[in-house]
Amino acid sequence: MNDTSFRLEEQPSLIQASLGRAKVTVPGPRGLRLTGLNSFHLDEGPDFLWLNIYRVMADARELEVTRDRTATVSLQNGAVEVRWPACEAVDGELFARYRIDETASAVDVTFGADVNRDYRGFELYIANYFTPYYAPQYAIQDNSTHPDGIFWYRKKWFSDDENESWARDAAGEAVFQDGRWQTGHAINWRRGPLYAHPLMIQEHRYGHATLLMARPEDCFGISGLNSYHNSQYFHLFGRDVTAGECVAATVRLVILTKWDDLRQEALARYNTWLASP
Repeated sequence: MNDTSFRLEEQPSLIQASLGRAKVTVPGPRGLRLTGLNSFHLDEGPDFLWLNIYRVMADARELEVTRDRTATVSLQNGAVEVRWPACEAVDGELFARYRIDETASAVDVTFGADVNRDYRGFELYIANYFTPYYAPQYAIQDNSTHPDGIFWYRKKWFSDDENESWARDAAGEAVFQDGRWQTGHAINWRRGPLYAHPLMIQEHRYGHATLLMARPEDCFGISGLNSYHNSQYFHLFGRDVTAGECVAATVRLVILTKWDDLRQEALARYNTWLASP
């Protein structure tokens, strides 16, 4: 018979920082959590985490689900560093480093790997999970007959064929199509036009928005779902790496609480970040 009585469970210490009126918590290998931005909404629970290494992929297959593996978490000069040791599935040490930039109302996260062997098409697949209270948008190329700059693609909640992705270029397309998405938890991504920028928006219906951005040289694709859950993903690197190499890329999450034109604000914030050292 199962023991159904209550008992005291030991909990690890919380690693937290403030960002405006938001509280940023890094609970470990599963990413970060922001609280305090809204009034009470029951469905915005602790399982909706942002900016975690979901999968490592290379050699035309999924190597592992990293966020489910034990990691060490430490404080390093005001930042939080999460590290996963090399293992049988991934011959190399993985890391994620979270740092607050208060002046930009942002969290910068550096994802990387120190690899001990050669890998073809090495990818870190970075996940972010939002609730239906958010509406997702993606900055993709306008593929109409007479294009007019960026096309902001806005997904609808729980519509059909929601597994959509957008590559940076033809080389990125080739990585998506090398067979890796037929392994592990397989996803038959619907291919869209190329992205305009690796820039994504989530607009909350009650007064704030988040921007997710990466640098094009680091990010060969973006993707998202908006049915089973509202998720947005970065596909980082997607290139061959050699033994002894360290690869790293920084992405940024920005919190907005006021704006005039959200899309213009997103582009302005993105271009400012790109111009920074």
